[in-house]
Amino acid sequence: MKSISFINKSIWTTSETSVSFSLLVLRIGATFSMIYLHGYPRLVNFFDISSEFADPLGVGSVTSLSLVVFAEFFCSLFLIVGLFTRWSCIPLIVTMIVATWVINGGKGFIYQEKSFIYLITYVSLLINGGGYFSLDYLLLSRNTKTQTSTKNV
Repeated sequence: MKSISFINKSIWTTSETSVSFSLLVLRIGATFSMIYLHGYPRLVNFFDISSEFADPLGVGSVTSLSLVVFAEFFCSLFLIVGLFTRWSCIPLIVTMIVATWVINGGKGFIYQEKSFIYLITYVSLLINGGGYFSLDYLLLSRNTKTQTSTKNV
């Protein structure tokens, strides 16, 4: 009977640790995919593709590509380690909104699906943050301990 109650409890309840672990898996999985499939190839081939890259915002193709590389490569690196998690999500969210509704807007959902799933992932991370298993938490908890010990003096 005890094992059944454990299974029942683990199915219907969540702990802060399990939520943080889920956020870690989400951060690493989505951002590794973003870097490997999108950010790194664009960074390495920057000069080859800069002249033909789309310019959906009217700022120039080189500037557009620079913003996309910043979001898809550098912000994704921050997300993997959980540093500036919420701030790093903002450029990625903007990039995925543009990819979903501007670049692939009239093509049907089959073409919008991948960027839409990335968008949902980054909005979830923006709302929840990095969790316990992130540099944000490590730095914030260290900063909080320092402020508490300074106040006690």
